[in-house]
Amino acid sequence: MRILLLNQFYKPDTAATGQLLADVAERLVECGHEAHVICGCRRYNGESWAPTKCETINGVRIHRVATTGFGRVRMAGRLIDYVSFYFTAAWRALTLPRPDVCLSLTTPPFIALIGWGLSKLRRTRSVLWVMDVYPEIAVAYHVLPPHCLVYRALTRLNRRLYRNATAVISLGEVMTQRLQEAGAKAEQVYTVHNWVPGEAIATADHEAPALVASP
Repeated sequence: MRILLLNQFYKPDTAATGQLLADVAERLVECGHEAHVICGCRRYNGESWAPTKCETINGVRIHRVATTGFGRVRMAGRLIDYVSFYFTAAWRALTLPRPDVCLSLTTPPFIALIGWGLSKLRRTRSVLWVMDVYPEIAVAYHVLPPHCLVYRALTRLNRRLYRNATAVISLGEVMTQRLQEAGAKAEQVYTVHNWVPGEAIATADHEAPALVASP
């Protein structure tokens, strides 16, 4: 099965979503699937770097697309980075061989629109791995006022993305409830708790100190 994974960041960047996605992509390859990742060519903080645009790491085929690099300091710059990634990632997704499944994360928000488009144009199954609940999180951080026109439009868009998806992956029981309230069907949602990325675990070079029992 050919699987496309979408996220703005991927290892060796240290963004948590990229590290977790790498674990999933590499495991898919181990299971015999063909895994493609579309990600950006800049670091989480917006710094420029020069990785290979197309490379294979541990069997995963990585496609890094050009984006702007304003970083996360100012909201306007972050939005421009998001929009640039939407366009370049969508174009790259359309030029790749047809995927059977598209797994979309939520960096940037609503990147699942690409998976939705592939489902309509190429009959690709769309799966959403929800790391943040939008647009609710924008209201919580006072980026959007509650019940404004933009909030209502984004809420309707998210409901359609959930309903179109073959599956929606939640991080925990509370998020599962929130996703169902936002429009995802109960039978669509699968709860998968986050784990510690493999790169974060290292063997100590020295012996661990013996445990001392309390008297």
